[in-house]
Amino acid sequence: MSAVFGLLVWVMLATIGLVFAASLLIWLVVMVVVSLISSVFTGRPAAVTVLWRRYREMTRQRWPQRAAASSTPRADAAGATGAARPSGVEDVAWRDVTAPTRQDD
Repeated sequence: MSAVFGLLVWVMLATIGLVFAASLLIWLVVMVVVSLISSVFTGRPAAVTVLWRRYREMTRQRWPQRAAASSTPRADAAGATGAARPSGVEDVAWRDVTAPTRQDD
């Protein structure tokens, strides 16, 4: 008998939850319709329109943005470990730079 009573309690709680969710959904639809109709008369954008624009603006932002790769492997390795501080100086010690040759006339 207690198992049947426990099952009835759970069914009743689930039914109350479903009724609550359905009533929230109905009110949401009603408020969206009211907002859209009022926007026609007031000339201001509807709340749904404002929320949609903000959502689209957020999705257009590319965040978190990846850091641009530096021009040297040593700087890339330091950046990956967090040891690098942003500066305008590049590490170019690994490059082979030949001195320009002077052509005497």
